[in-house]
Amino acid sequence: MHRWMKAAVPVLAVALAFSACSTGEDDAAPAATTPPPDTSPAVTTTAASSATTVLPSETTAPPPTTAPPESTSTTAPEADTTDAAGDAGADTADADADASPPPGAGAGDSFYPWLGNSGYDVIHYDLVLEVDPDANTIDGITTVYAVSTGELETIYLDLSGLKVATVTVDGAAAEFLRERAELIVQPATPVPAGVGFTVEIAYSGVPERIDDPGVPFTRIGWFNQHGVIFTANEPSGSMSWFPSNNHPTDKATFTIVITVPEHLTAASTGVLVEESAADGRRTFTWQMNDPMATYLAAVYIGEFERHTQATRDGLIIRDYIPSSLTDEQRQATLEALSVTPGAIDFFEELLGPYPFDAYGTLVLPFSIGFAMENQTLSLHGDRTLIPLIIAHELAHQWFGNAVSPGDWSEIWLNEGFAHYLAFLYLADYGGHDIAALMANELQAARGANAVPPGSVTVEQLFDFPSVYQRSTLTLHALHRHVGDDTFLEILREHYQRSAGGSATTPDFMAIVAQHGGPDAVALLASWLYSPEIPSTLDGPPASSGK
Repeated sequence: MHRWMKAAVPVLAVALAFSACSTGEDDAAPAATTPPPDTSPAVTTTAASSATTVLPSETTAPPPTTAPPESTSTTAPEADTTDAAGDAGADTADADADASPPPGAGAGDSFYPWLGNSGYDVIHYDLVLEVDPDANTIDGITTVYAVSTGELETIYLDLSGLKVATVTVDGAAAEFLRERAELIVQPATPVPAGVGFTVEIAYSGVPERIDDPGVPFTRIGWFNQHGVIFTANEPSGSMSWFPSNNHPTDKATFTIVITVPEHLTAASTGVLVEESAADGRRTFTWQMNDPMATYLAAVYIGEFERHTQATRDGLIIRDYIPSSLTDEQRQATLEALSVTPGAIDFFEELLGPYPFDAYGTLVLPFSIGFAMENQTLSLHGDRTLIPLIIAHELAHQWFGNAVSPGDWSEIWLNEGFAHYLAFLYLADYGGHDIAALMANELQAARGANAVPPGSVTVEQLFDFPSVYQRSTLTLHALHRHVGDDTFLEILREHYQRSAGGSATTPDFMAIVAQHGGPDAVALLASWLYSPEIPSTLDGPPASSGK
């Protein structure tokens, strides 16, 4: 994710000065006994959507108190759907310090103890969503294909709001109850350890966005704004629209099937493998064949047209832009997005091949104050299409998406890496000195008295001076200390060791120690944990070596 309004203004000024545009898994588990369904080859679509009218911009509502647990039943009580825009009744993300999750609930995250779950590894999610944009409702069936890591008498899934109608485990009806944002499933018979199993959940209602303590600038999850539905989940919001093991340490492949009124487009993460129409509705089937954290899954519904470009090695880039743009606006938007192939080529030279089957950007016809690196299809408003932020979300495909944080307290591994790599691209793209760009970042971080990025609190999850600027300076200091060759060795090994999974700061420090030695580790630790920020970045970096 990249925040650009308010706190990001100083860095935006730098980016705009150089912009030519007009306008942030565990090891694979054995295959499940019941495999996910096969998918057909990809198809290419270019049709534009026609106009439609849906709900206006969402309203602001105060966060509610936590509802009491639902009673055990195979039919759950109706969720609160009092606001058609999906805001009223929004849950507070379960990072509450007042209670610890029961065994099985929670993945052990230091910031979000209630997020994620234990006792199983998800292999695949199959999401089937029937969406009514005018009412902002979904009728969904999510099937979770998983492997148990121990005997499971109770299965926990993360789900906020929405009405659950039925739950089955391996086809047999299961009892369930709701507590906080947990769907607690009790199978008819315990699931033995080490076997594949499936959980199917049928649910419906108005998705209610999450009031997450780490994201003070907006509620997260399922948005319905100005005639467009889109999702921005980081870190907890995906549980607002589908049940899951909602933590980046448990990645899975996805099939996402979205049915909408026929005149609308539904885009998602992965590759479009099928599109069909019947009875005034159109169904889009998207397949993500690489492991993906739940917070990076996306749904986009609205009036969009698809444009394609490609890298020099043939990687498909499919961009979705608003159909309502004037010819001049369309040309400016496509010109802004034209930097993407060159940015991918640049990052591939630094890091290795792009991690996924496709890439692209979905552009909203309005501003949202941030951009989001949803896996393979980044989200931008109409004011973030500048090279620095386009490159930032693209760099996340390597660091953040392919390599995800092992704990949300490790957020600097996402944002610092994406921000620094975007600056390296900006320097190359604009022919400017990276030292001058970093001098501006240093001045801004010192002026804001940026806290150490390795010691942030959950409320500082997206603190711009710390998590973006000081983390960027941390990597630049390491780069200068070890030199170009060794720094690239460190980056590439960090990526290659953890691609498809997750990593922590100790994991990264071990690689720094291996290639850069104890002085490099001490330097890294001082930037990550020391309250003091160095006053200068003067002096040439070493040529290379340990």
